[in-house]
Amino acid sequence: MKRLLILLLLVASVAFAAPLSAPYSHDGLFANAAMGLGYASFENTNGKESMTADGLGVMLHGKLGYYAVTDLALHANLGYVMYSNFREAVYGTSQYVDHDFYVLSSVYVGAGITYYVPQWNNIFFSGSLGVTGYATNNRRFKGNTGLRAFSFGLEAGKEWWVSEHVALGASVAFNSGEYWSDDDGVFRSSSIMLLFSITLN
Repeated sequence: MKRLLILLLLVASVAFAAPLSAPYSHDGLFANAAMGLGYASFENTNGKESMTADGLGVMLHGKLGYYAVTDLALHANLGYVMYSNFREAVYGTSQYVDHDFYVLSSVYVGAGITYYVPQWNNIFFSGSLGVTGYATNNRRFKGNTGLRAFSFGLEAGKEWWVSEHVALGASVAFNSGEYWSDDDGVFRSSSIMLLFSITLN
C-alpha cells in the first residue's frame, strides 16, 4: 500500500509539471485520479473445492497519458481494490460462514484509451487492458499471486469543468480478471464501482 501511494504521488508530480492544453479542451496532457465504492466479488477454485465471496469494495484508480488527437487520450492505468465484508466460503459441497476468510486486495496495471464525445458536454467512455495480482489470506491460500491475471476494464461517466484545466467527474467502472495456477487453481475477480474523480487537462 505504501509503495502504491508513493507511485501515485510520483505520477501526480509528473502530471502537474507537464505542459497543459488550451483552456476547457481535451488535448495535450491527460491525468486522472479516482476513488469510489461498489460491489466486488472473488473466487478461488481448483475443480474439487472452491471459495467464493462478495461484498463491499473500495477502489483507487489513476490514469496518466496524452491526447493522441483532440478528445482521445492514450494512457497508462494503475488501480487498487480493497475487498471487505465477504459473505461465505464454500469447500466442496459444505457451505458455511468463515469469519477468517477475506481477500486483502488486488492491484491492476495496464494501458487504455479515454474518449470524450464531442458536443456531449464532457461525457466520456474509457477502456483498458492489463494484468492483475491478488493478495489473499484465507485457510487454503495465503500469499500474493503476482501480476499474472489477465484483466480488462470499462468505464463511462461525465465531468464538469471547475477551472480552465481541471474537471471533477463521476463514473461507473467495471473490471474483471482471471488467473490460473497449477498449484492453487483459478483466481477470478470482478467489480463494479461508482467513482468520483479529478482530471487535469
